[in-house]
Parts: sequence; structure tokens; C-alpha cells
Amino acid sequence: MSARIRARLTFANVISLIALFVALGGTGYAAIKLPKNSVTAKTIKKGAVTNAKLGKNAVTSSKVKDGSLLKTDFANGQLPAGPQGPQGIQGPSGTNGTNGTNGTDGAQGPAGIAAAYARVQANGTLLPSLADFPSGTKNVDQTMITNPAAGTYCITGLAFRPTSGMVTLDNAGASAATQNNFAASVAVERGNTLGGCPADTNARIVTTQWTDAVAPANVNHGFIVWFESN
Repeated sequence: MSARIRARLTFANVISLIALFVALGGTGYAAIKLPKNSVTAKTIKKGAVTNAKLGKNAVTSSKVKDGSLLKTDFANGQLPAGPQGPQGIQGPSGTNGTNGTNGTDGAQGPAGIAAAYARVQANGTLLPSLADFPSGTKNVDQTMITNPAAGTYCITGLAFRPTSGMVTLDNAGASAATQNNFAASVAVERGNTLGGCPADTNARIVTTQWTDAVAPANVNHGFIVWFESN
């Protein structure tokens, strides 16, 4: 090897190699032997420290400043739920609403359609009127009622021609079954003769009694009858 080549190795290449070794040695030394308190919050780039760059258990609780971490630094479920807080103060009661206005009275309905009615006793006489009690008779007087046969009552002289009639037994003064085993029926004149009554009869009422021992028979019994007219 010539002297010229040896000179190049001695001064150029050797110096460069030495400089490289020194640089690498200084960097490795700095990475391993950092002076105390040489790394601060200002010297660490935001997001530079991650789990991938840290060794296991590299950062422990004693190395983190108390109160410096935020809720966002923890994953969901890592922070335990705190105790339930005390119940809040009850809000004020609401005020009572105002009463609504009264509705207007409805129109009075039409008068009842009963053109006449009567409360007749078993002997064919009208039930007498009593003080403080409404009358049991309308448009019927005693002269209109006859009792020509047992259980048969004829009503004549009505001021109108009845279109229909309804009748029911009157059980006043009698509550025993043997006193009320009766049926009551009514027929109104429709241009035909009502058998057992005069020809000018407006309506006929029949009260019939029955028992287990004897055949049904017409027997006098009190009743209440109503008549309607168009």
C-alpha cells in the first residue's frame, strides 16, 4: 500500500469514524442516563407518550402528579361510580286551578205523554187523595169506573180515545205471595166491543188469580193503569 493511501486512511477515514462513534455513544448515554428532573411537561410533545412506547409498569401512581389526570384519560368502566348524592329540595307546590264556569241549564223537556192514569182499589174505587202526597189520578174520576164482575173493571167517558194502555198490580198493604199471585191485563177500545163491559167502554182491566190447588179465576185486586193518546 502506498504512503498516499495510508495517509488518507489515517486522517480522513479514521477521523470520520471516530466522530461517528462519539456521536452514537453520546446519544445512547443520554437515552439511558437522563439527569434528574431533566424531563418536564414542556419538553414532552402532546401525545408523544403512549402505551406502545412505554415499558410495562413504567409509569406508576407515585410518578403521576395528584389531580393532574382527567376523566378522558381513562377508558369506560375504569373509574368506579361515586355514591348517590342526597335528595334535592322539594320544589314549591303548584297553585290550585280556578273553578270552571257553571254550564247553562238545559231546555225543559216536553210534558209526559200519559194522557190519563188512575190508582184503583180492589173494590173499584179510586184511591183517596192524601195531604202532602201527589194525586194518583189524572183525567179519570170515580164516575168513569165500574166493576160489573169479579176481577173486571170498565173505564168509560174518557175525553180522548186511548191509543194504548199499561197496567200493573198495586200491592199496597199486601206483601205475602198468596196475596199477590195475580196477573193484571188491559185492553183499549179499537172499534170493537170489550166483552163484559158497556158498549161505550174505553178500556177494560182484568185481574186474575191462580194457585196450585184451583184453576185460575178472575178476582178483584187493586191496580194502577196509564193511558196514552196521540
